[in-house]
Amino acid sequence: MKTKSFIEADFPIKEVSEHSVREKNIRHGHISTLHIWWARRPLAASRASIYAALTPAPESEEERREKAKFIASLSAWENSLNEELLFQARKEILEANGGEPPKVLDPFAGGGAIPLEALRLGCETYAGDL
Repeated sequence: MKTKSFIEADFPIKEVSEHSVREKNIRHGHISTLHIWWARRPLAASRASIYAALTPAPESEEERREKAKFIASLSAWENSLNEELLFQARKEILEANGGEPPKVLDPFAGGGAIPLEALRLGCETYAGDL
């Protein structure tokens, strides 16, 4: 039986949503200022969702709370280039996938938030758009 991923068991939606709303209001130094994408996905939500989908759900409640806190920190705009957090996220993703970077495909990449964050998290990433 396959282990559930974190996103299947739990997800800090309130915290990630708050970071996503805050990110949408950033107007300097953000990819969204280059062009208008009508259905642009927030980088915060993309990064958090990818990480949560590619790592297993912890067994204990305490570990689950710690992982939820980690995801909330990982999704914060000011941490989007935090090498320590990204290294930890990449390490956990690799461990969860037998030491191999998982493949991530976004067939409707649009503004590129999902492929960008998958790359940032060390995944082998493929993207396309119609």
